[in-house]
Amino acid sequence: MRSARSALTLTEWVVLGVIAEQPTHGWAIVRMLRPDGVVGDVWTSSRALVYRAIHLLTEGGLIRSSGATGGKGPDRTLLAITPEGSASLAAWLNEPVAHVRDLRSELLIKLLLLERRGLDPSGLMRRQLERTRPIAQTLARDVGSATGSGRSIALWRSTAAQAAIRFLVSIEAEARSQPARSAATAGDGDRPIAALPGKHRDQA
Repeated sequence: MRSARSALTLTEWVVLGVIAEQPTHGWAIVRMLRPDGVVGDVWTSSRALVYRAIHLLTEGGLIRSSGATGGKGPDRTLLAITPEGSASLAAWLNEPVAHVRDLRSELLIKLLLLERRGLDPSGLMRRQLERTRPIAQTLARDVGSATGSGRSIALWRSTAAQAAIRFLVSIEAEARSQPARSAATAGDGDRPIAALPGKHRDQA
């Protein structure tokens, strides 16, 4: 059994973040992580991986069962986040990602979960800029010293990093200019992050 401090996969963090919004059940999470679901705009995952995440999060003490749905249809076990799960999620949501390549997946998931909970992402954006700017500067220097086919690769990486900087600056400016929505207004039909360049899927 993994400890609560063990590194979680991105799907496990997403499942934990969704359960943190309100008690819910596995099938509802599966629908949210479908390609046409509210989370599927950024990250999709299969039914099997969602239920595996639920099992591992429960084993780790980050979520717990919280009764059953009742009403029409089959009874489904409701899941709720634990205090330890809340603390772990809060720390993860405020931690910048390590690599430029992770901005498209992990950072956008963090932004989505923060927005759905009505939380201000500007602090995360500041920390992410502090981490990403030195990387972008190093990649820009690499272009000057690269030759042959290596120059094309270096130029691609530098261009991607500069585009990431512009994106982060824009998100930080938007966060400062408008108050965060309350979690109650972020319904399943919302599409808070639009026009993304493709979707990422959990292939684990």
